[in-house]
Parts: sequence; structure tokens; C-alpha cells
Amino acid sequence: MVSTIDATSNGNSATLNGEVSECVGKVIEYGFYWGEDETTPHKLIMGSANSVTVFSKELADLKAGTYYFKAFATNKAGDGFGKVNKFEIKATDVIKVLLNGQELAFDVPPLSENDRILVPIRSIFEALGADVQWNSEAKMVTAVKNSIKIKLVIDGIAYKNGEQVALDVPAKIIKDRTMVPLRFISEAIGCQVIWEESTHTVKIIQ
Repeated sequence: MVSTIDATSNGNSATLNGEVSECVGKVIEYGFYWGEDETTPHKLIMGSANSVTVFSKELADLKAGTYYFKAFATNKAGDGFGKVNKFEIKATDVIKVLLNGQELAFDVPPLSENDRILVPIRSIFEALGADVQWNSEAKMVTAVKNSIKIKLVIDGIAYKNGEQVALDVPAKIIKDRTMVPLRFISEAIGCQVIWEESTHTVKIIQ
């Protein structure tokens, strides 16, 4: 038996969740059908299974709108389907970052946590013209631009030119990406940061 659980959306991406709750014989394949209407025309195959399993799949770069999905599993007896669920991607959920009027592209979309915007480390530092180094043993990011040196410890404190800086939200690793607080990084390098609530846009003026 297969069940459609739910979906969680963040910005322009969403994670679909399903479960093979009973396994009679080998599950040849399981996954999701999804789409912008209830016929869910797009098929995503996750794999095969020999036992009960919970599975998830992230959909990225979705445009604003309503989406439908259902979990499926196939064994020798045929296909089984969970109920059709839906989720929404809202235009206001998509956070844009502009640097001197030009929109920045990120491999992982910016996200909001405790009213702070987090962005992928390398993308923002390179856009701001800083050199970046990653110390995997110390779990620390170091960025240098001219006379400014910034250090951020994952899930810890930050430093600017050796002085400790308190952060409401520290740098962290999310889905294998190191995410850093955008306002702190930009202002530490000397930029002006403006948040436009109506369009969910961060404007950085360098």
C-alpha cells in the first residue's frame, strides 16, 4: 500500500513526501506523479524497495501556481496510488536578490529564517568580489575583500577583522549547501542593504 503524505514548499521549490506503508513482495518502482492539474502527468521514479519505506523528492525552479501530486508504487500485482494532494508556490514566497539593480542567480534559492535571509555562500561572496575559503575541519568560512576579513563558523559565531559579531541566525548547512546571512555579509563588506517587503526583494547597493 502506498500513501501520499504531504508537501513542504520553500521559495520556488517543494519537497514531496510519500510512503510505502505495506510491502507485499518486491516493489519494482515507486515515486510520484505530479503536475499543474489533477491528472498529474509527470512521473518521477525514486527507486525500488523490499520493505516499508518513506521517500521524498524535491522539485526546484517552480513558477508560482498550484501543483498536484500523488505517490505511486508498482509490484507484480500492478500499480498502487496514494490520494492526490496539492501545494502552492506563491509569487511572494520567491525571494529575489538584486546587486546594483541586477538579479543574482543562485543554485539554491534564498530562504528566510527568523526574518533573516540566507543565501549560498560562494554565490554571494563571489558576486561581492570577495575571495572565499572553506575549512572543513573547523567548519568555518573565511572571506577576504581588500582590508576586510570575515569568518563565519557553521551554527556558531562570526568575526569581522577579528572582532566577534553576534548573529540572530548563524551560517548553516542546508541540503548540502552552506548558507550565510545576507545582510551581515553585505554590510560587513560595506554595502547598503534594502528589504522590499511588497516584492520580497533584497536590494544590495555596492
